[in-house]
Amino acid sequence: MTKNINDLELIKDIVESHFAYLKEELPILKGLVNKLLRVHYDDCKEELVNVHRAFGRVENELELGFVKKQIDLFPSLWDYIKKDEEDLLSHIKSLILEINEDNMLVLNALEKLKLASNNYTMPESGCQTYESTYKRLSDLHKRVEESIKREESIYNKFI
Repeated sequence: MTKNINDLELIKDIVESHFAYLKEELPILKGLVNKLLRVHYDDCKEELVNVHRAFGRVENELELGFVKKQIDLFPSLWDYIKKDEEDLLSHIKSLILEINEDNMLVLNALEKLKLASNNYTMPESGCQTYESTYKRLSDLHKRVEESIKREESIYNKFI
């Protein structure tokens, strides 16, 4: 198994940048998605109900994964990389399998959100808030996919 200081830096970067982004962005997006539903309910009811439900799933899966990673997996990886304690390895492997399944749920939820939002394209009746919200949802989608790829580059060294 190849492990090195770069893995520690990558874990640190994921926690400090991606998780910080999620902590800040998810509540903002939740408010915006709710606002769109209220304001455009009459003219875009079906789409926005589906977007609202899909975003709720994305938010739920991201928050659950965030807790599992930050409280259990990443500290375990950090300890193992620094101290090379073999008793942590089986725990880490089990967590990685669970997190990989969770990440698939997140990616599937994001695809449903993308579909519900017509590929993050607002309807003609949309407003500036609509456009801004869909842009932010699209950015979230891209950033989460990128973060999962970065995580997998670490996980693959342990399984």
